Amino acid sequence: MRRKITTGCLALVLVLAAACGASGPSGPTLTFVSTGSSFQDNQKTAWQQPFTTETGTAFRNDGPVDEAKLRTMVEAGKVTWDAVDTSAAAAEQYCGKYLEKLDFTVVDRSAFPPETVSECGVPAYYYSIIFMYDTRKFGANPPTKIADFFDPVRFPGRRIVPPEVAAGLLEDALLADGVPVEQLYPLDVDRALRKLDVIKSVTTFAKTYGQIQQSMVDGQVDLALVSTARAHQSLKAGAPFEPVWDKTIVNWNDLVVPKGSANRDLAMKFIAFTSKPEQSAKFSELASVQPVNEGIKPNFDDVQRRIDAFSPEHKHSVVLGNAKWWAANFDAVTQKFTAWMAG
Repeated sequence: MRRKITTGCLALVLVLAAACGASGPSGPTLTFVSTGSSFQDNQKTAWQQPFTTETGTAFRNDGPVDEAKLRTMVEAGKVTWDAVDTSAAAAEQYCGKYLEKLDFTVVDRSAFPPETVSECGVPAYYYSIIFMYDTRKFGANPPTKIADFFDPVRFPGRRIVPPEVAAGLLEDALLADGVPVEQLYPLDVDRALRKLDVIKSVTTFAKTYGQIQQSMVDGQVDLALVSTARAHQSLKAGAPFEPVWDKTIVNWNDLVVPKGSANRDLAMKFIAFTSKPEQSAKFSELASVQPVNEGIKPNFDDVQRRIDAFSPEHKHSVVLGNAKWWAANFDAVTQKFTAWMAG
């Protein structure tokens, strides 16, 4: 009988404690959506944990980013996401309809390059798509320009390319075909696909960025178009690859707030917080991406410096993507690219 009374009292204490908020953070909760894996873990470390310390805000993490799910939530009026890491093109395309317009009295737009800021999103980081090759395969005659990726005669071997058509694949194909950088946009999609026809049979179109990394580490490919973060992880794991600094497509991801978020104002404060120099530098160092604010200098390790497109010796290769063009053309290009893949 005594044990029953003790157990009952303990249960009452726990209920009261929970009611008073003693069992968890005292602040509100933001749901943050990103790509998962170690990349999102780095966002927790660099952004979320210090924001929790400063404001008492707790975080629930979700992923991966699914734009169809975002649209469905907004249309149904049942939005459970608060801050989302998505492409700059999506931020442009969905602005006002599926995404809240940012409050620029909270988010300091002057902290970002003007061409990267939209009404509904500000950049969280730059990422590069780097052309890399296996030194064991091409040690005596390495590729030196982007055109070499699309030349299976002079540079035979298995290729792998990113899972997103808007990440730089079409741009690389056009640059390899002789299109000048200043005339790249609007993209001539048909011309790019004709250039891709040349390597289609020897190319793996990756389903994920992790697949690219694993293929490089396992020696399954000889040439790769790979994101900065995955290039870093591949090299750390011993993949014998080197970059080619001819043309390097650079894009950025935005942080956005879904339309109808119950925590809209707090989400915008969080977005503003992530752009602070300390948070931006920390995330860049952890995830091997580049701050969009050139005044922020991450403390990169030796491997990261080898693949830093923004370093003085590599910056000549940078070709900045055009998020506005992709926002206006993404659906049509995706439809055409999907048909080409199936053909």
